[in-house]
Amino acid sequence: MRQISFILLVCAVFMIGCSENTIPKPTGYFHIELPQQKYTHFTSDCPFEFDVSTVAKMVPKDSNVNNCFYNLEYPQWKATLHLSYLTIKNDLKELIDEEHRRKEKHIQLASSIEDSIFVFPDRKVSATIFNINGTKSATPLQFFITDSTQHFFRGALYFYHSPNNDSIAPIIQFIKEDVRNLIKTFNWK
Repeated sequence: MRQISFILLVCAVFMIGCSENTIPKPTGYFHIELPQQKYTHFTSDCPFEFDVSTVAKMVPKDSNVNNCFYNLEYPQWKATLHLSYLTIKNDLKELIDEEHRRKEKHIQLASSIEDSIFVFPDRKVSATIFNINGTKSATPLQFFITDSTQHFFRGALYFYHSPNNDSIAPIIQFIKEDVRNLIKTFNWK
């Protein structure tokens, strides 16, 4: 008899515990500890120089086309900022149009795209950043810098994993700040 009443008690506890009024727990993400932003100066044989984050490393990209292609790698976050330099050959309009086409490829997956323009006439630096917001966009950031006569420099941020932009938002913001600093310290040689 004791055994039957124990079984009934256990069943009653399970039935009470399995009511329909349960509240699901929200999805949680790991806390991402970001380092303090510090920069070092980057220069090479290429016709540009700027400051880069000390948590990233500049890696020359193997290219038959141009030896001024680099990857700014953030290995701890599996992120890379692909950087390319091109010489303007009476094709500035085509280069800028191509950057806008690259941005427009993300319109269907983006929740919004914000353009930011920077102009530093004393250094002949004009830049445009495309902040591509949305959880499914392949790249959250693209930009280009030009002097409008000879030089054109572009960059795009990619993650080498399936990003959930909600969970890596602090990393994206950190790298966006690095790009803003890159533009503010950018000089043509």
